Amino acid sequence: MKRSVRRELVWTVLLLSTLVTAGANGKQALKLIERHPTPENIPEITDPRFILRENPKSTFLDEGAYETITIGVAEGEFHEMFGEVADVAAMGDGTLLVLDSENQEVRVFDYNGLLLGTFGQPGEGPGEFRNSPRHLSVADQRKVVFAVGFSRFIVGFERQDATTFTPKVTFPTGLTGSAGCAMNGYFWYLGYTSAETQGVLHKFTYKGERVASFLDFYKSPRIYISHRMSRQGSIACSEAHGIIALNRVNAPVVTGYKENGEIAWQVRLADLDPIHYAEYSGRAWGWDRPKRGQGMIRSLFTDSTGDFYVQYMIAKGNGFDSIPDYGPLFKIDALTGEGAYLGHAPPVKDIDAGYVFSASNDPFPRVVIYKPQAGSN
Repeated sequence: MKRSVRRELVWTVLLLSTLVTAGANGKQALKLIERHPTPENIPEITDPRFILRENPKSTFLDEGAYETITIGVAEGEFHEMFGEVADVAAMGDGTLLVLDSENQEVRVFDYNGLLLGTFGQPGEGPGEFRNSPRHLSVADQRKVVFAVGFSRFIVGFERQDATTFTPKVTFPTGLTGSAGCAMNGYFWYLGYTSAETQGVLHKFTYKGERVASFLDFYKSPRIYISHRMSRQGSIACSEAHGIIALNRVNAPVVTGYKENGEIAWQVRLADLDPIHYAEYSGRAWGWDRPKRGQGMIRSLFTDSTGDFYVQYMIAKGNGFDSIPDYGPLFKIDALTGEGAYLGHAPPVKDIDAGYVFSASNDPFPRVVIYKPQAGSN
């Protein structure tokens, strides 16, 4: 079973097993209350310019046009293996950052797969991770790198040269969440607190001061569901265009926001039938078992020019084991919101100057660099 899918399944089992209620006959019983996201929480898009569909004639990553370089092995020395590849970020100058969430460090490689250095480590001091970080964000003309995870702490590093990154800032958000990105001197974080009533997308200075909050909470008559679903989603920042792209609660919609919180555009992935969260009696909830044809968004990122990419994976059968690593990849213009289907692709994490970077944890953690062949388009 794939590591990322297995983790989601484990959390589902834990949630349901710990919160299940007992029936009158002594047997455990759960009553399905609702599946999320509900229709009222999915924006309706009717303009065909912003409805993106798959095109069977489109192709991506023609094998004859690329050389593949794999980083990571199933068995080897510590520096040759990853614990879990959580995220990848291209620096735009021939260096690549790989976030290993299990070992809680960031490794620096060149575009040929050569290890150049590492930074970050477990701990509670400057430049240290209190919990497994999940996402990287590169900002300020590639001079600053942030890591964010489930710890409520944002950890930032300043780039001194191609391989040297020193602690810049560590600050608590005071929020429950897991997704964030940085641009133009601010850090944007998707999350909530039980006392927060002003929004779920928050704008922080690098000193940790929250200067603004935007967006409504997830709509539900049950506040615990509203809070839990409000922190679910993916986010990416386009520093070049001042746009934040957000996918909320695995809905088939990506929304672009301006830095003042206004909506710039919204697009719908017409062929994505999302897997739902199932809410049960006794406040139990977790991923609903996927059905054939249902899918989930796995990545949302920007390239070196500031345009957005979004990719989802579609179950080939029933159950989490049927979700493959390959799936439809779309490009979205950061300014206009108009997009195009690029083709069926491996799990893409970043794109830079013709290079494509893919990451997978099945059957072992690794990164694949697709290097353009000389003379290829």
